Amino acid sequence: MRGLRRLVSDSSQTEQGWIELSKAGDRAAFDCLVRMHFERIYSRLFRLVGNHEDAEDLTQEAFVRAYHALEHFRSGGPFAGWLTRIAVHLARDRARARRVRGEDQSLVAVDIPNDASGGPSQSLSQREFKHQILCALERLPFHLRTALTLRVSEGLSYAEIADAMGLQPGTIRTHVMKARRMLLHFLASQLDGDQGGRKGGPSA
Repeated sequence: MRGLRRLVSDSSQTEQGWIELSKAGDRAAFDCLVRMHFERIYSRLFRLVGNHEDAEDLTQEAFVRAYHALEHFRSGGPFAGWLTRIAVHLARDRARARRVRGEDQSLVAVDIPNDASGGPSQSLSQREFKHQILCALERLPFHLRTALTLRVSEGLSYAEIADAMGLQPGTIRTHVMKARRMLLHFLASQLDGDQGGRKGGPSA
């Protein structure tokens, strides 16, 4: 065991080394894997569930499940992709459970750059636009929203997303295209509704 501990403390140890040591039952090695991948998995879950509390809970659960399922991980494969697959399944199950209970879904997270140079009025319009995008994203089915989020916000390839969602790359490409079309449709409907409300409102 001392030999294992000495290897774990070696900063030059590769990810594959941590994995093999973890499979042998070394918890310190798995802790190194957690530190290596925690922020990445947390970021992806936060973009899918939209709030820090759920993202943190699901990230911890993802690593617990990964630890107990290490024997099923194929050595040499992309460990980050395997973790992402576990995380996506957890996020999907959480979304289904909330839908069954009739709970409101948290708005998903999306990166929209803010330009403060335009002054308070422009900042306000940017916040309104961001809120409209979040509302439109929330209306997408989970599988479409997940594919779009992992592609646009996380920058994953179609192959990586396909691996995480258990689908074919061509299917993921179709999901992303469909999600973008639906998102534009929802945004156009919201903008038309806002403009109609302004036109029909009382005059100053």
